[in-house]
Amino acid sequence: APATAPVLILGETGSGKEVIARAIHVRSSRAQGPFLRVNCGAIPPDLVDSELFDHERGSFTGAANRRLGWFERADRGTLFLDEIGELPQEMQVKLLRVLQERVIERVGGTETISVDFRLVAATNKTLQDEIAAGRFREDLFYRLNVVNIHLPPLRERREDIPILASHFLRKFSLENNRQVHGFTPGAIDYLCAYQWPGNVRQLENVIERCVVLTNSDVIDVDDLPPELRDEEM
Repeated sequence: APATAPVLILGETGSGKEVIARAIHVRSSRAQGPFLRVNCGAIPPDLVDSELFDHERGSFTGAANRRLGWFERADRGTLFLDEIGELPQEMQVKLLRVLQERVIERVGGTETISVDFRLVAATNKTLQDEIAAGRFREDLFYRLNVVNIHLPPLRERREDIPILASHFLRKFSLENNRQVHGFTPGAIDYLCAYQWPGNVRQLENVIERCVVLTNSDVIDVDDLPPELRDEEM
């Protein structure tokens, strides 16, 4: 966290990559600055350039005003590029230049603008496979992969399940004004035995469902969704 080097977080969908990125930010010297998350897979291809690198008024049809992109908005803070593996190749080239030179040019502009941000990127893809398939630039991978954090799936860190379940239980009991105080040992056993293909995000959704639907003040096996109860113990 105290460093300035780029960070690449690898892990399955729902494993908590954004939580790790935020934890890095709040423990860094940039904690008072912005934390901006960009889902690279959710930006329309024809708007990626404008979204990331800003645009000047009149630079293209519909550009009625100057708009600051993500790099300028992340000034003195952290820019989190989620699903970096979805970034189009032409944008990969521009991102590499920004990381190397720390300057941008707005779409439709001529001014070179210095930018000061910490980059944290994340993906659920194996970028080496994407490189081999010609979909991801090898030089950008090496530039991003200075500090590498592999976030294991929930099924490989089962000791975290009771802790996370208790956290989500408190959260959703408060949000739904319910007095649900814990889990029976049997329920914990089933939670720990399940494979969790959706990882922490799926666990969170399951606990929310249990809190909303239970008629007891303790989550029991019967409160769990059928797919958990059908799992072989």
